[in-house]
Amino acid sequence: MTVTLNDSKPIGLCVATEELFDTKRFLLNYCDGLIMMDKDLNLKNKLVAVKRELNSFNSQHKFFQGYKAIILSNMDKIIGLVASRYPSAANPQSDRVVADGKAIIGKILNASNFDDIAVLEAEFKGKITLPTYKLFISNLRKSSVDII
Repeated sequence: MTVTLNDSKPIGLCVATEELFDTKRFLLNYCDGLIMMDKDLNLKNKLVAVKRELNSFNSQHKFFQGYKAIILSNMDKIIGLVASRYPSAANPQSDRVVADGKAIIGKILNASNFDDIAVLEAEFKGKITLPTYKLFISNLRKSSVDII
Protein backbone atom coordinates (compact mmCIF):
# COMPACT_ATOMS: atom_id res chain seq x y z
CA MET A 1 0.00 0.00 0.00
CA THR A 2 1.18 3.52 -0.73
CA VAL A 3 0.61 6.60 1.37
CA THR A 4 -1.02 9.53 -0.40
CA LEU A 5 -1.07 13.20 0.54
CA ASN A 6 -4.70 12.73 1.53
CA ASP A 7 -3.65 10.07 4.06
CA SER A 8 -1.30 12.53 5.72
CA LYS A 9 -3.83 15.38 5.82
CA PRO A 10 -4.68 15.11 9.56
CA ILE A 11 -1.04 15.31 10.64
CA GLY A 12 -0.29 17.97 8.02
CA LEU A 13 -3.11 20.13 9.36
CA CYS A 14 -1.78 19.62 12.88
CA VAL A 15 1.68 20.82 11.90
CA ALA A 16 0.31 23.84 10.02
CA THR A 17 -2.04 24.75 12.87
CA GLU A 18 0.69 24.34 15.46
CA GLU A 19 2.67 27.01 13.61
CA LEU A 20 -0.29 29.38 14.04
CA PHE A 21 -0.08 29.13 17.82
CA ASP A 22 3.31 30.87 17.67
CA THR A 23 1.62 34.26 17.43
CA LYS A 24 4.70 36.32 18.28
CA ARG A 25 6.56 34.92 15.29
CA PHE A 26 3.52 35.53 13.09
CA LEU A 27 3.25 39.16 14.16
CA LEU A 28 6.96 39.90 13.92
CA ASN A 29 7.80 37.93 10.78
CA TYR A 30 4.67 38.46 8.68
CA CYS A 31 5.72 37.93 5.03
CA ASP A 32 9.40 38.39 5.86
CA GLY A 33 10.35 35.51 3.62
CA LEU A 34 11.17 35.75 -0.04
CA ILE A 35 8.28 38.08 -0.87
CA MET A 36 9.64 40.95 1.24
CA MET A 37 13.14 40.45 -0.18
CA ASP A 38 11.87 40.33 -3.75
CA LYS A 39 12.44 43.25 -6.09
CA ASP A 40 8.71 43.71 -6.77
CA LEU A 41 8.35 47.05 -4.98
CA ASN A 42 4.61 47.29 -5.62
CA LEU A 43 3.96 44.00 -3.85
CA LYS A 44 6.47 44.78 -1.12
CA ASN A 45 4.93 48.19 -0.39
CA LYS A 46 1.46 46.69 -0.10
CA LEU A 47 2.72 43.97 2.26
CA VAL A 48 4.55 46.52 4.41
CA ALA A 49 1.28 48.45 4.75
CA VAL A 50 -0.54 45.27 5.81
CA LYS A 51 2.21 44.45 8.30
CA ARG A 52 1.95 47.94 9.83
CA GLU A 53 -1.81 47.52 10.19
CA LEU A 54 -1.33 44.07 11.69
CA ASN A 55 0.94 45.47 14.38
CA SER A 56 -1.14 48.59 15.02
CA PHE A 57 -3.15 48.58 18.23
CA ASN A 58 -6.13 50.19 16.48
CA SER A 59 -6.50 47.64 13.68
CA GLN A 60 -5.00 44.49 15.19
CA HIS A 61 -8.39 43.26 16.45
CA LYS A 62 -9.76 42.70 12.93
CA PHE A 63 -6.70 40.61 12.06
CA PHE A 64 -7.08 38.71 15.33
CA GLN A 65 -10.66 37.72 14.52
CA GLY A 66 -9.56 36.37 11.13
CA TYR A 67 -6.64 34.58 12.77
CA LYS A 68 -9.00 32.88 15.22
CA ALA A 69 -11.28 31.88 12.34
CA ILE A 70 -8.40 30.16 10.54
CA ILE A 71 -7.31 28.23 13.63
CA LEU A 72 -10.91 27.24 14.39
CA SER A 73 -11.43 26.03 10.82
CA ASN A 74 -8.27 23.92 11.00
CA MET A 75 -9.25 22.53 14.41
CA ASP A 76 -12.67 21.55 13.06
CA LYS A 77 -11.05 19.78 10.11
CA ILE A 78 -8.55 17.98 12.36
CA ILE A 79 -11.14 16.60 14.77
CA GLY A 80 -13.44 15.70 11.87
CA LEU A 81 -10.66 13.77 10.13
CA VAL A 82 -9.54 12.06 13.34
CA ALA A 83 -13.12 10.99 14.11
CA SER A 84 -13.70 9.63 10.61
CA ARG A 85 -10.32 8.05 9.85
CA TYR A 86 -9.44 6.59 13.21
CA PRO A 87 -12.74 5.30 14.63
CA SER A 88 -12.97 5.09 18.41
CA ALA A 89 -13.89 1.39 18.26
CA ALA A 90 -10.46 0.70 16.80
CA ASN A 91 -8.64 3.23 18.94
CA PRO A 92 -10.25 5.04 21.90
CA GLN A 93 -7.49 7.67 21.72
CA SER A 94 -9.39 9.26 18.83
CA ASP A 95 -12.27 10.11 21.19
CA ARG A 96 -9.78 11.83 23.48
CA VAL A 97 -8.40 13.91 20.59
CA VAL A 98 -11.92 14.96 19.61
CA ALA A 99 -12.85 15.91 23.20
CA ASP A 100 -9.58 17.78 23.75
CA GLY A 101 -9.99 19.50 20.38
CA LYS A 102 -13.43 20.75 21.36
CA ALA A 103 -12.04 22.05 24.66
CA ILE A 104 -9.27 23.95 22.84
CA ILE A 105 -11.82 25.34 20.38
CA GLY A 106 -13.73 26.74 23.37
CA LYS A 107 -10.57 28.41 24.67
CA ILE A 108 -9.84 29.91 21.25
CA LEU A 109 -13.38 31.28 21.03
CA ASN A 110 -12.87 32.95 24.41
CA ALA A 111 -9.43 34.36 23.51
CA SER A 112 -9.32 38.14 23.40
CA ASN A 113 -5.81 38.69 22.02
CA PHE A 114 -2.87 36.97 20.37
CA ASP A 115 -1.25 36.18 23.73
CA ASP A 116 -4.34 34.16 24.74
CA ILE A 117 -3.78 32.00 21.64
CA ALA A 118 -0.02 31.65 22.20
CA VAL A 119 -0.46 30.05 25.65
CA LEU A 120 -2.41 27.20 24.02
CA GLU A 121 0.54 26.04 21.88
CA ALA A 122 1.84 23.40 24.31
CA GLU A 123 -1.66 22.11 25.00
CA PHE A 124 -2.38 21.79 21.28
CA LYS A 125 0.88 19.96 20.68
CA GLY A 126 0.41 17.55 23.59
CA LYS A 127 -3.29 16.87 23.23
CA ILE A 128 -3.84 17.12 19.47
CA THR A 129 -0.66 16.94 17.36
CA LEU A 130 1.17 14.12 19.15
CA PRO A 131 -1.89 11.85 19.62
CA THR A 132 -2.92 12.45 15.99
CA TYR A 133 0.59 11.51 14.90
CA LYS A 134 0.39 8.31 16.99
CA LEU A 135 -2.98 7.47 15.42
CA PHE A 136 -1.53 8.13 11.96
CA ILE A 137 1.48 5.86 12.58
CA SER A 138 -0.73 3.16 14.12
CA ASN A 139 -2.99 3.29 11.08
CA LEU A 140 0.01 2.97 8.75
CA ARG A 141 1.25 -0.08 10.64
CA LYS A 142 -2.17 -1.73 10.35
CA SER A 143 -2.09 -1.03 6.62
CA SER A 144 1.27 -2.79 6.25
CA VAL A 145 3.07 0.35 5.11
CA ASP A 146 6.82 0.34 5.60
CA ILE A 147 7.71 3.06 8.08
CA ILE A 148 11.20 4.48 8.12
